Amino acid sequence: MSFGDFRRELQDTILSLAPAIVFMLLAQAFFLRLPWEEFGLVLLGLLLTVLGFVLFIQGAKLGLLPLGQAIGTAFIERGALRPLLVFGLLLGIVLTVAEPDVRLLTFQIEEVFGDAVNRTALIAAAALGLGVFGVVALLRIALSWPIHYALIPGYALAMVLSVVADETTVTQAFDIGAVTTGPMTVPFLIALGVGIASVLGDGSRMRASFGLMAIGSVGPVLVVLVWGLVRGPA
Repeated sequence: MSFGDFRRELQDTILSLAPAIVFMLLAQAFFLRLPWEEFGLVLLGLLLTVLGFVLFIQGAKLGLLPLGQAIGTAFIERGALRPLLVFGLLLGIVLTVAEPDVRLLTFQIEEVFGDAVNRTALIAAAALGLGVFGVVALLRIALSWPIHYALIPGYALAMVLSVVADETTVTQAFDIGAVTTGPMTVPFLIALGVGIASVLGDGSRMRASFGLMAIGSVGPVLVVLVWGLVRGPA
């Protein structure tokens, strides 16, 4: 990573966050009026977030993307589809457990609901869901299935489960389904799909690699809904 790359990424990140920063300053000046000692901590946290995000993006470009693509390429070149699917399952689980968005959301859920919600079980359910549907998405790329073969049944089942599940479980399921597609899972899994599609050499399969997270995000919704039904109302 050159200094020029870091500087460009830093500039892009600051520009993208500039409206939010201005809004926070205006809210502080006219509405919140927090003590400046407290608001200073907010600004410090925002600064650290910007620096951390820039470093993460550069790390993903240098490490996660090439590694994911190389792994997908290597498995397909060796004709090892089954080991690839097992690897995809485990990778989806591990990345979801490590996903900062998932951990932050489940922390907030635990803060609100306390002992009524098991944070560890919620993370495990989301991880299992992404792992299983990540495998479905990899199969779709390898076998060139239309994306609606996975999305329509998946969301139809989610709608049915949403009718019978309690409202708390439904809100948790769809929120956690959204945050599983975060900065840890997206770069690696899409790169893995691109690596698979590049070896298969079909343009439609290459485009299909960008439906991986669309399918993968259905899994956490379904598994959390099922877990909520088994657990009972929170």
